[in-house]
Amino acid sequence: MLRVQIDIPHPVETLFLLLATGGVWLWMSWDTPRSDQARASMVPVYQNAEPADGPARQRLGDGGADREARVLSVRSAEDEARRIRIEQAVLARREEILRYELKVIEDAAARSGDSVSVRAAREKLLALLADERTAEERLLQTLREMWEAEGLTATVAVGSPGDVHVLWPVEPDEGLSATFLDAGYEQRFGIPHNAIDIPVPQGSAIRSAADGVVDKIVDNGLGYSYIIVKHDGFATLYGHASVFFVAEGDTVRQGDVLAASGGMPGTPGAGTLTTGPHLHFEVIVEGERIDPLTVLPARTTVR
Repeated sequence: MLRVQIDIPHPVETLFLLLATGGVWLWMSWDTPRSDQARASMVPVYQNAEPADGPARQRLGDGGADREARVLSVRSAEDEARRIRIEQAVLARREEILRYELKVIEDAAARSGDSVSVRAAREKLLALLADERTAEERLLQTLREMWEAEGLTATVAVGSPGDVHVLWPVEPDEGLSATFLDAGYEQRFGIPHNAIDIPVPQGSAIRSAADGVVDKIVDNGLGYSYIIVKHDGFATLYGHASVFFVAEGDTVRQGDVLAASGGMPGTPGAGTLTTGPHLHFEVIVEGERIDPLTVLPARTTVR
């Protein structure tokens, strides 16, 4: 009888390799013919995407839920990448931002005198200039507070707004210090400016731009503080508030006083990204911030 002997080096390792290869082949064979409906059943359905009896249910049969999950994942990754780029841009300007704000304080002292609050704000900024790590932490904290405000307004400003008409929440006697998507602002701070900045003396009355309900009051101490008011199909945000005169859930009429303005570096409500004493004003329609000048009475120029 003829015998054929095959000598296989490392027989145990070879056996495991064959088993692994066979396992992969079986998995691919099982996965390939699976229907889109079976694939979709493994993807979580997002409750807020659409009603259960709407198009979302119909898409389960053609792989739509899978595609939707992929789109949401891509959007999340894009948002995270955008935020990382903005954080890097802001941190790269750390010293420039702090020195600009120090100049704002010195200018304020020259105009109105070297008050206790001005001296305290100056000391805080000088300390941040000397402490790079703390300065970066404060800048990033302000960014996150601003992004939180962005997320909150997106959920409030829903529905069909119709015609949006608002009045000035503070008097623009000094024009604007920053416009909507202001290139100079982004160059200085490293972030897009989806609002207008209206310079007013610290502590000026902030009035509701339209009838509505106070949806959110966020007091971040020396960080970025703000009020969100929900109107009929749109919302307004009032940033750098230093003192609040209303509560969440209050119904307000156009012109009612909501808060006192802030914005002076180193003071309550200002945060570490501010152009000095002013009101940061946003108008949000269908989840998107629009240029407030398109719905405000024409009364001002850029400073």
